Amino acid sequence: MIRNLLSAAASGLLVFVYLLIWGATKFAPDVTAFAIAGVVAAVGGLLWPVVIGMLLVRRRRGKRDEEIQKEVDRQLAEKGQ
Repeated sequence: MIRNLLSAAASGLLVFVYLLIWGATKFAPDVTAFAIAGVVAAVGGLLWPVVIGMLLVRRRRGKRDEEIQKEVDRQLAEKGQ
């Protein structure tokens, strides 16, 4: 449920930004601009879970590496005494 809401919000934001740029520059006709905005929003809606997932995995891997390094340091300290 939360993923769907976040996807809708991200897609809406992408469409808003695209249409804001389109309105400021007038580089495309109306129908083309709205079609491109829809495609950009769809791609953004499909890709954001992948990006967030990669960030979360990277963060978790960093925490796990820190825990492993602490354990190694602890064991080396015990062995050195």
